[in-house]
Amino acid sequence: MTTYDYGYARVSTTAQDLKRQLDWLASQGVPTGRTYADKKTGTDFERQGLGAVLAQLRSGDVLYVASLDRLGRTMHKVLALVAELREKGVHLVIGGAMTIDTRVGGPATDMALLMLGTFAEMELIFQRERRASARASREASGKAWGRPREIDRAAVLADLEEMSAMKVAAKHGIGRATVFRIKAEAKEG
Repeated sequence: MTTYDYGYARVSTTAQDLKRQLDWLASQGVPTGRTYADKKTGTDFERQGLGAVLAQLRSGDVLYVASLDRLGRTMHKVLALVAELREKGVHLVIGGAMTIDTRVGGPATDMALLMLGTFAEMELIFQRERRASARASREASGKAWGRPREIDRAAVLADLEEMSAMKVAAKHGIGRATVFRIKAEAKEG
């Protein structure tokens, strides 16, 4: 029976870069034609790339992932996925500071997977706590959270006639770069 190596990479946003993970997969000998990727949060397990690679995997195949948290950020779901793959006879090679290869197997491998899953979920919890703290701090100081829904461009341009870009930005609750972008767009239009 022929077995294949597959790779999976994921970043959370479209602004992030997959290059480091793709380079690692290539260094492990995973062909680009069998490498799947997503730019979507790890808490969502309905990802196109993940679904596609899972549909390809057969007993004896090996799935390479640069780190366990690339599979997902929710420990019980990641561990359930790992268990499902192992029951199917699919091996996992997980890179990082401590490479895990389930072809080796044994209690040490099981413990390492459990620990990495726990750390991935802990980091997700810490990120949420940091965001909540930053939001509470901004709201306590009277500043709006998130980006403004609508900017009155005419008012920004009118204020620029009388004040500095820094003062206009502060008055409208926007960044200086946004003020300059509105000014440039007005000149172009």
